[in-house]
Amino acid sequence: GGKGGGKGGGKGGGKGGGAPAAGLVVGNLGSRILEALLTLPYAESRAALHSVCSLPPSPLLEAARHPLASRVLEAALRTPGEGAAQAREPLQETLRSNAAKLVRSRAGCFVLGAAFDASPTAAQESLLAALAASEAELRGTTHGNALLRRLRFDHYKSHPGSWASMQERAQRKRDSFAELFAAEPAARPARGSKQRRGKDGGEGKAGREGKAGGGGSAGSGARCPPDGPKGAPKRPDPADSGS
Repeated sequence: GGKGGGKGGGKGGGKGGGAPAAGLVVGNLGSRILEALLTLPYAESRAALHSVCSLPPSPLLEAARHPLASRVLEAALRTPGEGAAQAREPLQETLRSNAAKLVRSRAGCFVLGAAFDASPTAAQESLLAALAASEAELRGTTHGNALLRRLRFDHYKSHPGSWASMQERAQRKRDSFAELFAAEPAARPARGSKQRRGKDGGEGKAGREGKAGGGGSAGSGARCPPDGPKGAPKRPDPADSGS
């Protein structure tokens, strides 16, 4: 405890300008466990989500710039289930109002991207308006340019009305799919199907082939890659400093 506190406190205190004891201490295993916990539905991860989203601004912003802790915030911004969006409103507001402080960090840019994806259109516009003041700085870095492309910043800047309409259509489509899959009961194999379990209790041939091939519909519980949709910038490895 003393060794970790001294090391983390000294580094965090020097970077944040505060007392060393107030520095952020991040453990590899603990952050991985919390990140995994936050991928569970809100009903199961409620306590963890509220704990993360209620962090004061100073440690929260330090976490957003940390290569490991930032992944926990990204997971919190993607926690599924009714009630999750309301629970992370304080987190969203802190990130939007401090966007200019996060754009200098590669990890911070990924957190901003996750915050954008988890926001309604009006809040997305507020975030882009906040980023507009740091446009030159963003375009001067690889991670900043990647963030601008991901958020379609040029489209927003040139045609804000068209951008808003496109975002609203995309949001309605996501909401429709979410409702569809939430209402869809678990699929049962048809009578006589070869997917039934074998005599020894193992899975049938079709079931084994499905797992081996990695296939499955969105309703089967398969998740998108944690770094976002195809074409989104690749998330750096936590081993990188990500300053």
